[in-house]
Amino acid sequence: MQLSLPFIDIIIFAVIAIFLVYRLKNILGQNSDGNEQNNQIDIGKKEFSNVVKLGHLDSEKTKTQKNSISTIDPTFNEEDFLKGAQNFFQMVINSFVKGNLKGIENYIDDKLIKSFKLVIDERLEEGESLKIEIVKMKSIKIKDVKELQNFLRLSVLFETEQIKVLKDKKGKVIDGDPKKSILVKDLWTFEKEIKSKDMNWKLVETSDA
Repeated sequence: MQLSLPFIDIIIFAVIAIFLVYRLKNILGQNSDGNEQNNQIDIGKKEFSNVVKLGHLDSEKTKTQKNSISTIDPTFNEEDFLKGAQNFFQMVINSFVKGNLKGIENYIDDKLIKSFKLVIDERLEEGESLKIEIVKMKSIKIKDVKELQNFLRLSVLFETEQIKVLKDKKGKVIDGDPKKSILVKDLWTFEKEIKSKDMNWKLVETSDA
Protein backbone atom coordinates (compact mmCIF):
# COMPACT_ATOMS: atom_id res chain seq x y z
CA MET A 1 0.00 0.00 0.00
CA GLN A 2 2.83 2.37 0.76
CA LEU A 3 4.21 1.81 -2.76
CA SER A 4 0.91 2.84 -4.39
CA LEU A 5 0.84 6.36 -2.95
CA PRO A 6 3.78 7.70 -5.01
CA PHE A 7 2.24 6.08 -8.08
CA ILE A 8 -1.05 7.92 -7.48
CA ASP A 9 0.84 11.18 -6.99
CA ILE A 10 2.58 10.68 -10.32
CA ILE A 11 -0.74 10.14 -12.07
CA ILE A 12 -2.21 13.29 -10.48
CA PHE A 13 0.81 15.38 -11.50
CA ALA A 14 0.62 13.99 -15.03
CA VAL A 15 -3.05 14.95 -15.33
CA ILE A 16 -2.30 18.46 -14.05
CA ALA A 17 0.59 18.82 -16.50
CA ILE A 18 -1.59 17.75 -19.46
CA PHE A 19 -4.31 20.21 -18.41
CA LEU A 20 -1.78 23.07 -18.17
CA VAL A 21 -0.32 22.26 -21.60
CA TYR A 22 -3.83 22.21 -23.10
CA ARG A 23 -4.68 25.58 -21.54
CA LEU A 24 -1.40 27.06 -22.70
CA LYS A 25 -2.07 26.00 -26.28
CA ASN A 26 -5.51 27.59 -26.21
CA ILE A 27 -4.15 30.86 -24.86
CA LEU A 28 -1.27 31.16 -27.32
CA GLY A 29 -3.19 29.84 -30.29
CA GLN A 30 -1.86 28.07 -33.36
CA ASN A 31 -1.28 28.87 -37.01
CA SER A 32 -3.08 25.80 -38.15
CA ASP A 33 -6.26 25.99 -40.23
CA GLY A 34 -8.19 24.40 -37.44
CA ASN A 35 -7.41 27.21 -35.00
CA GLU A 36 -7.73 30.12 -37.45
CA GLN A 37 -11.46 30.39 -36.91
CA ASN A 38 -11.02 30.60 -33.14
CA ASN A 39 -8.54 33.45 -33.54
CA GLN A 40 -11.01 35.35 -35.71
CA ILE A 41 -13.79 34.91 -33.18
CA ASP A 42 -11.59 36.18 -30.35
CA ILE A 43 -10.64 39.27 -32.35
CA GLY A 44 -14.25 39.92 -33.14
CA LYS A 45 -15.15 39.94 -29.48
CA LYS A 46 -12.63 42.64 -28.61
CA GLU A 47 -13.89 46.18 -28.22
CA PHE A 48 -12.40 48.70 -30.64
CA SER A 49 -12.83 52.47 -30.81
CA ASN A 50 -13.92 52.85 -34.43
CA VAL A 51 -13.80 56.62 -34.31
CA VAL A 52 -10.15 56.69 -33.32
CA LYS A 53 -9.11 54.00 -35.75
CA LEU A 54 -10.98 55.45 -38.72
CA GLY A 55 -9.69 58.92 -37.99
CA HIS A 56 -6.15 57.63 -37.80
CA LEU A 57 -6.49 55.68 -41.03
CA ASP A 58 -8.08 58.60 -42.83
CA SER A 59 -5.28 60.88 -41.68
CA GLU A 60 -2.64 58.45 -42.88
CA LYS A 61 -4.47 58.04 -46.21
CA THR A 62 -4.66 61.80 -46.72
CA LYS A 63 -0.96 62.15 -45.93
CA THR A 64 -0.13 59.38 -48.41
CA GLN A 65 -2.28 61.00 -51.09
CA LYS A 66 -0.59 64.38 -50.68
CA ASN A 67 2.82 62.74 -50.91
CA SER A 68 1.83 60.74 -53.99
CA ILE A 69 0.48 63.82 -55.81
CA SER A 70 3.65 65.78 -55.06
CA THR A 71 5.75 62.88 -56.30
CA ILE A 72 3.82 62.62 -59.56
CA ASP A 73 3.38 66.35 -60.14
CA PRO A 74 5.73 68.64 -58.10
CA THR A 75 3.82 71.72 -59.33
CA PHE A 76 0.57 70.60 -57.68
CA ASN A 77 -0.78 72.89 -54.96
CA GLU A 78 -3.66 71.37 -53.02
CA GLU A 79 -5.02 74.63 -51.64
CA ASP A 80 -5.15 76.29 -55.06
CA PHE A 81 -6.66 73.18 -56.62
CA LEU A 82 -9.48 72.93 -54.06
CA LYS A 83 -10.28 76.65 -54.38
CA GLY A 84 -10.50 76.27 -58.14
CA ALA A 85 -12.58 73.10 -57.81
CA GLN A 86 -15.03 74.86 -55.49
CA ASN A 87 -15.48 77.77 -57.91
CA PHE A 88 -15.86 75.39 -60.82
CA PHE A 89 -18.45 73.36 -58.90
CA GLN A 90 -20.58 76.49 -58.53
CA MET A 91 -20.12 77.37 -62.22
CA VAL A 92 -21.21 73.93 -63.39
CA ILE A 93 -24.30 73.92 -61.15
CA ASN A 94 -25.34 77.39 -62.37
CA SER A 95 -24.75 76.52 -66.03
CA PHE A 96 -26.66 73.25 -65.69
CA VAL A 97 -29.62 75.04 -64.10
CA LYS A 98 -29.66 77.70 -66.83
CA GLY A 99 -29.28 75.06 -69.54
CA ASN A 100 -26.26 76.79 -71.06
CA LEU A 101 -22.92 74.96 -70.91
CA LYS A 102 -20.91 77.11 -73.34
CA GLY A 103 -18.78 78.73 -70.64
CA ILE A 104 -17.63 75.44 -69.13
CA GLU A 105 -17.70 72.82 -71.88
CA ASN A 106 -13.96 73.18 -72.60
CA TYR A 107 -13.23 71.97 -69.07
CA ILE A 108 -15.54 68.94 -69.16
CA ASP A 109 -15.08 65.61 -70.91
CA ASP A 110 -17.04 65.32 -74.17
CA LYS A 111 -19.04 62.28 -73.02
CA LEU A 112 -20.01 64.03 -69.80
CA ILE A 113 -21.06 67.16 -71.71
CA LYS A 114 -23.34 65.03 -73.88
CA SER A 115 -24.92 63.52 -70.76
CA PHE A 116 -25.51 66.99 -69.29
CA LYS A 117 -27.05 68.24 -72.55
CA LEU A 118 -29.32 65.20 -72.78
CA VAL A 119 -30.75 65.88 -69.31
CA ILE A 120 -31.13 69.60 -70.10
CA ASP A 121 -32.90 68.89 -73.40
CA GLU A 122 -35.34 66.51 -71.69
CA ARG A 123 -36.10 69.13 -69.07
CA LEU A 124 -36.73 71.81 -71.68
CA GLU A 125 -38.94 69.51 -73.73
CA GLU A 126 -41.11 68.88 -70.69
CA GLY A 127 -41.23 72.59 -69.94
CA GLU A 128 -39.77 72.00 -66.49
CA SER A 129 -37.73 74.54 -64.53
CA LEU A 130 -34.94 73.71 -62.11
CA LYS A 131 -33.60 75.67 -59.16
CA ILE A 132 -30.45 74.68 -57.26
CA GLU A 133 -29.25 77.06 -54.58
CA ILE A 134 -26.03 76.20 -52.75
CA VAL A 135 -26.75 77.45 -49.26
CA LYS A 136 -23.43 76.36 -47.78
CA MET A 137 -20.28 74.53 -48.82
CA LYS A 138 -19.77 72.31 -45.78
CA SER A 139 -16.58 70.59 -46.91
CA ILE A 140 -14.43 69.81 -49.91
CA LYS A 141 -11.59 67.30 -49.92
CA ILE A 142 -9.59 64.97 -52.13
CA LYS A 143 -10.77 61.41 -51.66
CA ASP A 144 -8.69 59.45 -54.15
CA VAL A 145 -5.58 59.81 -56.29
CA LYS A 146 -4.71 57.71 -59.32
CA GLU A 147 -1.99 57.80 -61.94
CA LEU A 148 -3.19 56.50 -65.31
CA GLN A 149 -0.39 56.33 -67.86
CA ASN A 150 0.36 60.01 -68.53
CA PHE A 151 -2.62 61.34 -66.58
CA LEU A 152 -3.24 62.24 -62.96
CA ARG A 153 -6.79 61.65 -61.73
CA LEU A 154 -8.24 63.12 -58.54
CA SER A 155 -11.63 62.37 -57.01
CA VAL A 156 -13.03 65.23 -54.93
CA LEU A 157 -15.86 65.00 -52.43
CA PHE A 158 -18.17 68.03 -52.21
CA GLU A 159 -20.54 68.20 -49.25
CA THR A 160 -23.03 71.03 -49.63
CA GLU A 161 -26.34 72.21 -48.25
CA GLN A 162 -28.64 72.84 -51.19
CA ILE A 163 -32.19 73.88 -51.93
CA LYS A 164 -33.27 71.88 -54.98
CA VAL A 165 -36.66 72.42 -56.59
CA LEU A 166 -38.03 71.06 -59.86
CA LYS A 167 -41.27 72.54 -61.23
CA ASP A 168 -43.45 71.48 -64.14
CA LYS A 169 -44.55 73.78 -66.95
CA LYS A 170 -47.45 75.01 -64.82
CA GLY A 171 -45.11 76.03 -61.99
CA LYS A 172 -46.14 73.19 -59.72
CA VAL A 173 -43.39 71.70 -57.55
CA ILE A 174 -42.82 68.08 -58.58
CA ASP A 175 -39.62 67.49 -56.64
CA GLY A 176 -37.84 69.15 -53.72
CA ASP A 177 -38.86 71.74 -51.17
CA PRO A 178 -38.25 75.49 -51.75
CA LYS A 179 -38.19 76.09 -47.99
CA LYS A 180 -35.94 73.22 -46.93
CA SER A 181 -32.25 72.63 -47.59
CA ILE A 182 -30.79 69.16 -47.92
CA LEU A 183 -27.29 67.73 -47.53
CA VAL A 184 -25.87 66.68 -50.89
CA LYS A 185 -22.68 64.67 -51.35
CA ASP A 186 -21.14 64.73 -54.82
CA LEU A 187 -18.01 62.91 -55.95
CA TRP A 188 -16.41 64.58 -58.95
CA THR A 189 -13.37 63.22 -60.74
CA PHE A 190 -10.86 65.52 -62.42
CA GLU A 191 -8.08 64.60 -64.81
CA LYS A 192 -4.95 66.33 -66.04
CA GLU A 193 -2.05 65.37 -68.28
CA ILE A 194 0.98 65.20 -66.02
CA LYS A 195 3.58 66.72 -68.35
CA SER A 196 1.25 69.26 -69.94
CA LYS A 197 2.02 72.96 -69.48
CA ASP A 198 -1.73 73.58 -69.27
CA MET A 199 -2.53 73.86 -65.57
CA ASN A 200 -6.29 73.38 -66.08
CA TRP A 201 -8.03 70.20 -65.02
CA LYS A 202 -10.89 68.51 -66.85
CA LEU A 203 -14.01 67.10 -65.22
CA VAL A 204 -14.43 63.52 -66.44
CA GLU A 205 -16.97 61.97 -64.07
CA THR A 206 -19.69 62.91 -61.57
CA SER A 207 -21.59 60.68 -59.16
CA ASP A 208 -23.42 60.66 -55.85
CA ALA A 209 -21.19 59.89 -52.88
